[in-house]
Amino acid sequence: MAFVGTGRRLAQGDVGDAARAIGISTAVLLAFLEVEAAGRGFDSQNRPKMLFEPHVFWRNLSGTLRDAAAAAGLAYAKWKRNYPADSYPRLAKAIGIAREPGYRSASYGLPQILGENAKDAGFISAEAMFTAFKQGEREQLLGMVTLLKTWGLAKQLTGKDFSKPESWVPAVSRYNGKGYAANNYHVEAAAAFVKHDEGIDAATGAPLPPKAIVPADASMLLPGMKGEAVRALQGDLAALGFKFLKGIDGRFGDETEANVRLFQAGAGLTIDGKVGDKTRKAIAARLAALDEDMSPPTGKPADSPASGLLALLLAILNVIFNRK
Repeated sequence: MAFVGTGRRLAQGDVGDAARAIGISTAVLLAFLEVEAAGRGFDSQNRPKMLFEPHVFWRNLSGTLRDAAAAAGLAYAKWKRNYPADSYPRLAKAIGIAREPGYRSASYGLPQILGENAKDAGFISAEAMFTAFKQGEREQLLGMVTLLKTWGLAKQLTGKDFSKPESWVPAVSRYNGKGYAANNYHVEAAAAFVKHDEGIDAATGAPLPPKAIVPADASMLLPGMKGEAVRALQGDLAALGFKFLKGIDGRFGDETEANVRLFQAGAGLTIDGKVGDKTRKAIAARLAALDEDMSPPTGKPADSPASGLLALLLAILNVIFNRK
C-alpha cells in the first residue's frame, strides 16, 4: 500500500496563512493547535500519523462486510482501548475489505481528523483526504481550518477575550465532545493563547523571555528561538518519549533545552542544549529506528510511570545549567 508521504513539516508562516484563510488571529490558531493537534503530522516512516478505530469501521459497514471485518478483529460495536503500536496493518486489511469505509474509520495527520469528517474538511472522500495529507503538514493544517470553518467554529474563534477559558468552550466542546471539560481543554487553550498573544506565563503571570524567530537559513536551533522549526523539533522529541508539560508550542525555552540535553546525554553527544547537524542526525536516526510512536495523538504528555522521573531529571538539569 502507498501509505508513505513526504514527511514535510510546517514551514514558517504556514500557521499565519491558515489563520488568515478563516479570519482568526494567528495566536488563536497557535493555541488551538497546541491543545488539539498531534505533535507531528507524520510517523517515523513518513506516513501520516494515523489511528484506526474498529468501532467506527463497524458503523460504516453492514451485512456480510461487517461480519467479515468482525471476524478479522477489525470491527466491533463499542469502543475498546485496544490499539496496537502501529495501526497501519489494520488500515490495510480494512480497505481490503471495504476501501472507502476503511479510510473513513481512521483519524489522520496533525489535526487527527476522522475520515468520516473528510467532506467537512474540504475533500470528496476520506481516501482523497488521506492522499492530500501525505503531501505535508501544511495540507493537514488547511484541512483542519476548513473543518473549523464548515463547523462554524471559525466564528466562535473571533471577537472574544481568549485569555478566558469560557471563550473557548464553544469551539473545544464541538471539536472534542463532552470530554473537553474533564480534560480541561478550554483552560489549556486560554493559557496557550496568553502565551502566544502576550508572551506571558498564564500560570505565574510572569513575562516569558522574548524569542527570536528562527531564520530561514538557520543551521542551528538555539534556546531563545521560536517558530515551526522549533515545533518540529519538539514533535520529534515527543515521538521519542520526551515530555512537554508546557506544550508543543514552537518556543525553545527551558523545557525544550532540558529535553535536548537529555537526548544528547543518552546519545553520547556533547551536552550543550543546542541542535546542530550532529544532534539533528541523531534524532532522525532514533526516529527511523522506532517501532512505536511514543507521542500521544493530541500532542499532550501521556500518563506514564516514567513521567515523574522525567520531570525530576528536567528540574535537576535546569538547576545544573542555571536555567531559571
